[in-house]
Amino acid sequence: MASRKKRMILTVAWIFLFPLAIWTAVQMTSNQPDINVIDLGIISFLAIVVSCFPIKVMNTNISFMSGINLAVFLYYGLTVALYMTLLSVLAMFISLKAHVIKEYYRYMANTLMFTWIIICESTVFHLLGGEVGPFAVDESINLIPVIAYVLTGLVLNHVGLYFIVKVLYEEDVAFFERDAVWDFVSEVLAIPVGLMLYVLYSQLGRPGIFYVGLPFLSLSIIINLYHVSQQINDSLQKASEIGQQLSEHLKVNHILDVFIERLIGFMHVDFAFIYDADAGEHLKIIRQYESEEGILTTVPIKKHEAISGRVWSTGKSIRYSKLKPWRKISDVFFQGKAQSVLSVPMIRNQKIVGIITFASKEKHAFQKHHLIILEILANYLAVAIDNARNYESTKLKSEQCPLTGLYNYRYFESILTEMYQNYEYFRKQFSIILLDIDHFKKVNDTYGHQSGNEVLILLARRLEEFIGDRGTVARYGGEEFIILLPESGDKEGIQLAEQLRSVISNQGFDIHNDLTDQCRHTIYITASIGVATAPHQGEDALTLVRNADRAMYTGAKQQGRNKVAAYIG
Repeated sequence: MASRKKRMILTVAWIFLFPLAIWTAVQMTSNQPDINVIDLGIISFLAIVVSCFPIKVMNTNISFMSGINLAVFLYYGLTVALYMTLLSVLAMFISLKAHVIKEYYRYMANTLMFTWIIICESTVFHLLGGEVGPFAVDESINLIPVIAYVLTGLVLNHVGLYFIVKVLYEEDVAFFERDAVWDFVSEVLAIPVGLMLYVLYSQLGRPGIFYVGLPFLSLSIIINLYHVSQQINDSLQKASEIGQQLSEHLKVNHILDVFIERLIGFMHVDFAFIYDADAGEHLKIIRQYESEEGILTTVPIKKHEAISGRVWSTGKSIRYSKLKPWRKISDVFFQGKAQSVLSVPMIRNQKIVGIITFASKEKHAFQKHHLIILEILANYLAVAIDNARNYESTKLKSEQCPLTGLYNYRYFESILTEMYQNYEYFRKQFSIILLDIDHFKKVNDTYGHQSGNEVLILLARRLEEFIGDRGTVARYGGEEFIILLPESGDKEGIQLAEQLRSVISNQGFDIHNDLTDQCRHTIYITASIGVATAPHQGEDALTLVRNADRAMYTGAKQQGRNKVAAYIG
């Protein structure tokens, strides 16, 4: 966006130079034929339609507007051609949905540029001997002034637009880009169209406008409809690719990452919320995205509340292209920076399981085909998340001890084996701690097996809390637990094991007496602990665990229990 200072300079320049351009055009116009208001109205309508519906070729707009301007200039002269130019500029901005008040400087910059460009075109045309007026059959068209007129407009238009983008909008663009080639092609194609309209209108009058205008209008509309259908087909193809990518991942976080990453590249998404609708009376955010940090506001949403809540309650998608219909909601969730919004339900087994809400800073960012595509992808996402959750649940059960919630030994063995496989690359020692509760049978005999299970569960939580992110805790079996400490040598392993021994023995365990008085009791337990460090104390996972087990029994259990022993060998 242009700075405030530049907009002020532009406004002052427009106030003085735009009226001057109008006065100059009127003064330069001579021998203008009588204006037929109806004919000029038909040509104006033709110009508006051509401006709003350019022909799409390889994702580039080609417009025959310059051809219509050329015909009007050759027949009526500069003043009417200037009017037609301004009309086409306004039609173009309206078709682009530019805001008249907020983006007034864009109107000013372009109207000022195009008025002086057509004055320059007219000056070159007349300097080369060109004359305006109705075409006579016994005369020939002097093509040199016509070609010079077109080329002058092409060059000045390119320079002017580059100046506006570079200086006014302060965007870093190259002077010559691919679009310049298409502008040249468009101008070359427009010359015969303009000359044909000029000649036929001069000879036939009003029917000549229809002979030229209707075929081009029909062609333009047909090609645009084809382009729109092609756009939808491309979007459906992309949706299919994204859906396939979602099904390739088996973790919910990875699925959400892929979904957000592909969609913000596919649509103009500045903000995104993905909600879980199975979390209770409020929607639960499972992923959010913002192109500008610090904008999104997290507010609890119930059914019927805000846009996502309304989609949740009705099961119907919502799309707004402007801020006005949902301004208050935008102010709450997006600090008023979002203009367009699109929200769709995620449906699984005929039940709404989630809501996807996208927002953009741009008006009209989401078209109808975007809504259709997102509805399709929302159901893909619902299925993918459900499958991933089932997989994660099954995987967790296969890796987890059902009593304590710790990893089981099978999973522990797999990550220990992986540590050995990575050792050749990282060359860093790692240790394991194996601990066994002393006299655990006495706990079961005194308080009952259910109370013994309570001790195992409480000890598991204490081990997890103490180890934290320093290692991995697993249940080895029975009353034995095993801990993996990455990047820990024998000294670090022994030191941590000693601290762990104190944490176990010095803090009581509050359990329920399941055999006698059914009351709560605080009991104290101890553990014998063995430590072994890889690779020098075990050439593989099985050997390392066996050596830690030997240290625990011979160096701790047999030496009086409640001790820490390191394997020596």
